[in-house]
Amino acid sequence: MNIDFRVRPPYKSFMHGILYEKQPEHPDPLTQIWSDIDKDPVVSAQEHSIKLFIEEMEASGISRAVIMGRKADEYGEVDNEDILELTRAHPQRFIPFAGLNPHEADMPDRIGELARQGFRGICLDGGWLRQPLYYDDPLMEPVYAGCEKHGLIVSLTSSFFVGPDMTYSDPDQILRVARNHPKMKIVVPHACWPHVTKALALSMLCPNVYLCPDLYVHIKGVPQADEFAHAANHILKYRIIYASSYPVHNLAQSLSGWKARPFTDEALRNTLCDNALRLLGEK
Repeated sequence: MNIDFRVRPPYKSFMHGILYEKQPEHPDPLTQIWSDIDKDPVVSAQEHSIKLFIEEMEASGISRAVIMGRKADEYGEVDNEDILELTRAHPQRFIPFAGLNPHEADMPDRIGELARQGFRGICLDGGWLRQPLYYDDPLMEPVYAGCEKHGLIVSLTSSFFVGPDMTYSDPDQILRVARNHPKMKIVVPHACWPHVTKALALSMLCPNVYLCPDLYVHIKGVPQADEFAHAANHILKYRIIYASSYPVHNLAQSLSGWKARPFTDEALRNTLCDNALRLLGEK
């Protein structure tokens, strides 16, 4: 069984976000987005077809996938009800994480309701808010308190993409959050790239922090990508997790790119399945 810990499927409000904007057929190689270099077609995204996406999961050997929500103002906003609807239609296949904007009021009560609805975690994109926030900003505290109270996993997207400058991807802010909330499980999509060594140190220091380096491992040519594999082989066997970040690439290309890195067989079992189960409290 393989688990993909971060997908944004072609379903309802997901398709209004930037990830589903049509790209030029013949992009200028001098200005092309780096993640689109040598990218295979993502047919299910192009066709806006959840049916094709599920078929792609089956063909790629992805048994379950975490649907990550988003409340990121201008970068994209997904209706949490759409996530619930799709999960309820395919409960054995999808695991729901809700998007939250910490600028909104009544946050602890809202988190309690999300937990009662069946969400397993919440997603924050601090650097992509119209008023960007570092993850250790005091405005985030009601979110963390609510998640800790209700046993929800917190997803903190962090990389050089996320924020007006690269200080927003510095692992130090997540370190402070993890130490202030040692019982709260944290997963970090993009794994703070390019701060790779500090991100690995963050997870070494904080057993409640799981790194999810997704496209920074499975895309060919990304600097320092092999460092995540070396860590997963040894010192961080149990805290590095696979994700495609679909539709950045299709599921098959993402999975083959991940497997092309120097993971041991044990590390592949851990990163592709067992560590996700541990994070979800299912192992």
